[in-house]
Amino acid sequence: MSVLKDHYYKLGSEVAGERIEAASALLSELVKVDKTDDYDYALQRLITGLTTSRQSARFGFSMALTELIRELILKDSYELTVQSYLDKLVKATQVTSAMKGKETRSVLFGRLFGLQALVNSEILLNSEVSNQELLVLFVQQIVQLSATKSWLRETAMFTLCQFLTLFMKSSFFDESTLVMFLQSVSDEGLTFTVEGLAVHLTIPQPLRSRVSSQVTATNNWKNFDPMSKGNVPTLAKVLKDVDAVNDGEKSEEDKKSKNSKQKSTWSPKIPFVWELILKYFQEDNEDDIDAEIQVASKKRKKSASSTPKKKAKADKSERLLLKEFWKVVVDETMFSDKSSVERKFWGFDIFNLFIEKLPASLVLDLFTPNLMRCLINQSAKSDRLLNKVSTKLLNLIIQISQRDLSKVPPMLTSILNEDNGGCWNFDSLTKSKVTDSLISVLSYVDNVSDISDSDVDRTVTTIEDILITEFNKALEGQKETTEEIVHKKSNDNILKWVMDKLLLLLRSTKRFKTNKTKMLDDIFKFLIRYSFFKSEKGQQVSTNVVKLAQDRLNSYLSEVISQKRKDHSWSLYCVKQIEKFEKKDDYELVLELDGDLAAIKDETLQMLETIKDMMKRDESSIDQQYCFELLFSMVLIQLYMGESETVGVLEEIKTCYADSFSKSDEEEEVETSVILTEIILSFISRKSTLLKKLSTIVWESFLCAKGTDSHINLNDKCFKLLFDILKTKENEEGQKALFEGEEEYGVDEESDDEEVEEEETDETNKNTPSDMDSGNDSDADGEIDSDDEMDVLTNVDKETSIKLAKALGIPTEYNGEVKFDEIDDFGEDDDDFESDSMDDEQMMAMDDELSRIFKERHDILTANNANKKKAEMVQAKEQILLFKNRILDLLESFSKTQPNSLYNIQFIRPIITLINTTTDKNLGTKAHKLLKTRISKVKASSEDFEGFAPTQEEKKAYIASLLEIVEWLQQQAGTYSSNQAHSLACSQSCIIVSKTIVLLDSTALPSIISVYSGALTKWATEPKNRIQASMFFDFINWLNAKRSLNA
Repeated sequence: MSVLKDHYYKLGSEVAGERIEAASALLSELVKVDKTDDYDYALQRLITGLTTSRQSARFGFSMALTELIRELILKDSYELTVQSYLDKLVKATQVTSAMKGKETRSVLFGRLFGLQALVNSEILLNSEVSNQELLVLFVQQIVQLSATKSWLRETAMFTLCQFLTLFMKSSFFDESTLVMFLQSVSDEGLTFTVEGLAVHLTIPQPLRSRVSSQVTATNNWKNFDPMSKGNVPTLAKVLKDVDAVNDGEKSEEDKKSKNSKQKSTWSPKIPFVWELILKYFQEDNEDDIDAEIQVASKKRKKSASSTPKKKAKADKSERLLLKEFWKVVVDETMFSDKSSVERKFWGFDIFNLFIEKLPASLVLDLFTPNLMRCLINQSAKSDRLLNKVSTKLLNLIIQISQRDLSKVPPMLTSILNEDNGGCWNFDSLTKSKVTDSLISVLSYVDNVSDISDSDVDRTVTTIEDILITEFNKALEGQKETTEEIVHKKSNDNILKWVMDKLLLLLRSTKRFKTNKTKMLDDIFKFLIRYSFFKSEKGQQVSTNVVKLAQDRLNSYLSEVISQKRKDHSWSLYCVKQIEKFEKKDDYELVLELDGDLAAIKDETLQMLETIKDMMKRDESSIDQQYCFELLFSMVLIQLYMGESETVGVLEEIKTCYADSFSKSDEEEEVETSVILTEIILSFISRKSTLLKKLSTIVWESFLCAKGTDSHINLNDKCFKLLFDILKTKENEEGQKALFEGEEEYGVDEESDDEEVEEEETDETNKNTPSDMDSGNDSDADGEIDSDDEMDVLTNVDKETSIKLAKALGIPTEYNGEVKFDEIDDFGEDDDDFESDSMDDEQMMAMDDELSRIFKERHDILTANNANKKKAEMVQAKEQILLFKNRILDLLESFSKTQPNSLYNIQFIRPIITLINTTTDKNLGTKAHKLLKTRISKVKASSEDFEGFAPTQEEKKAYIASLLEIVEWLQQQAGTYSSNQAHSLACSQSCIIVSKTIVLLDSTALPSIISVYSGALTKWATEPKNRIQASMFFDFINWLNAKRSLNA
């Protein structure tokens, strides 16, 4: 049996699996045949095969050779030693002058792979077949090979570094041999090269310094350690791949030889030495941590002498810190203004490597001015050469923040730090979402349970501190002004940004159940300070920032309105904080409350104290008391903001509270539920999520609840107020009917959130963290619209003036103003000039031209007015639709709270009317959904019926009213239906009401059948009747189902 030659061909396969299979089969057959000739052929064939130009074949032959030399050198019957193998390898890979560049490259790489195979076989470190002299010979051959060609050096020295790592763990290890290894590197002039640095860093400290100090060399690293402080400039040059040491009096030939060693071909992949540098700083940081732990532990007994301690301290002081290294070697070298694109490319890759693997304590040192400048510039435009690399880096920062929360604070601090090239508008400049992602990092956590409460608290608190520090820096840094009231200041944009991001931070914590009291306390104090107070000490904020702080205060209250702080509302906490600020001498209210307003404020504060006391004494009314606490505190905060309507609202709330909890027999009857319903309607008519949530809480907890008489607090009058709104026309006429007496329709009194965010979502939107902080004040929008209108008028007048002046021959400025001086001087310099009168034809042409100009002006202004009118119509419709949507929300809340109340049946008429009359498809769908999912499930009890109709006569009258509803529904179905949903809703509602009638009075079924019979007769005899046949089928099916149950 002989060894198949086909295995050698398969070793060159492009498929890695085939190469592995071929190598395994070849070795198995060689061992099985066990013939010297076959071994000789295989060894020679594999060594020769390493010189191929095909990379895949080189891998295959090297892999087989590794196993073969291990087998043969250890085989007693075969004469192969490490020395003889090296001789064979060198002989087979000799470079001759006749070889071309490509052939030379293949041969030299073949030798390198042969040496690598020897390392991989682990034979070199086997004491039975190797010795110290062979190790030195092996190292010398690798070093000499690396010095042959610059493009070979990195790969060759990587092999040497691998060998050194294995050597230091083997039984062969001793310092003298290691000295000889470094001497070989020095003799070839490679000490101050990237690869020579890698060799030194492969040796750990303090062994590195001891061994390096024994090397005989003209130049060596200071303190015999590349990572010593004095070597920073040299390191920068070495890693830049330029001459690092002055050669003094060396000949030009020697200098050229040195230059050839220093300069190598650029590769997109960063040199492997950076991995070793990274490892050094990682271990250095761990040593510092260990030292801190030792200092914090109990004091040790003084058994050691002081000399070693002093020496250790000195050694530590000489260590190169990351901050120093990074500034000189990376920031000033890779990212300087004069750095090439290739160096910056390396710099970004090095940053990626370090920021991902370094501990959080060192991350701050990586963000340096030049790096930040390059990062912003390259990310700003897509046509920049390194745009993709910089964008990848930004995405990596986001990914790292989501994997390791501890790195979020230093990264955010660095990005905002202007001293290091950062800025508050980093996202805007780089067209990214980095700062938003860092601030809202908790919203990206997939599994909430993976993060401990302490980590969440620490992350949130730290980010909050960073943002507030940024606010204070911007406030202190803005330009001084002598004016008492300033609408806008130089750093308003930064202050606004911070407030927006604080809201983003809060929303990112929604899914976490940790105690957020401290964070909320701090932020509420911060917002209250700038919302309501000014201080004689320090910088003052502009009126724009005051308004924004108030808006953000509303936003925060909106987020936490459903939560409690020590059994009380957060709005009460805010009121208490306002009181504390008022008592401080350093602060005074921006809006002073004098006279009647001050009295109302004091009365409200007294009411809040009364409620707080009542909540302690009477636990049975805690929920109701809490609702009034919310109302009083929320509206009082609005009073501090200067809301004009709050005075009347506070008086009404006070009246309702007195009627509910402290009513005397002498007082007049007050319809508390109606008044509160009106207050709620006034709240939800405004585009404010805070007021909507407040209204929902009061509606569900108080009005929808049952009072002491076991009756629901709401009554027919309350629901009529809601139903009237659903019937309102969705146009300007309907708007005026609802908001008659108000100066403006649909003005947002607050801007805590955009209405688009009002949709009831429990989680922060992960895809668009930056949308969380939207909220432009609608009053500002109104001002912008007004400004735009004025701009249009100004432009029209300017263009008209220019055209008229041109037609009349009058000189004008570029802005349309007439040059009166030139008119006065016109013609004076030319005595011969005479002004001829225009003839009739010229006058007619002039008249036509002027008419055309004025007509153009009229058309433009008319079009502008038409657009304004159209915008007003759209705004009116949107406000009515918003109002109706929120009314449906209230009705749905009632159905959830009181699912079996007969009031639900009364919702049917207004809902059916709304479905048929609304011009908004979504609103109609929402109304129909309420009918199908809530009202259809009503199952009234006899107790509810008793509440509606206590006497027998009233019961009969109520049943009759339900039958009238069925008749009305059938009439509606028989007339015009604007959409298919209306007909379907009428049919469904007939069944809902019929079920309720039978549930309340089982004897009323014939009456229901009679009503349906009348409708059937009309449908059959009147061709114009629009009732769908399905209405009768649905009724028959219901009767059949009911009949089956009774059988």
